[in-house]
Amino acid sequence: MPIIQITLVEGRSNEAVERCIREVAHTVSSTLNAPLATVRVMVTELPPSRFAIGDVLKSDAAALNPPIA
Repeated sequence: MPIIQITLVEGRSNEAVERCIREVAHTVSSTLNAPLATVRVMVTELPPSRFAIGDVLKSDAAALNPPIA
């Protein structure tokens, strides 16, 4: 039984995360020749204040570099 764990920083739409889960499940099923019903995909979403590169929190980086519209 393949078990896939994905960790993301919060901010993506539910639709995007659900699509990712489905596509990962299908990819793992086909590449490992595992029945789709045996594939498990778990997504953990972290708040931006709980993820850092070095000592720069994602929440700080977002404030320093706002998205370009």
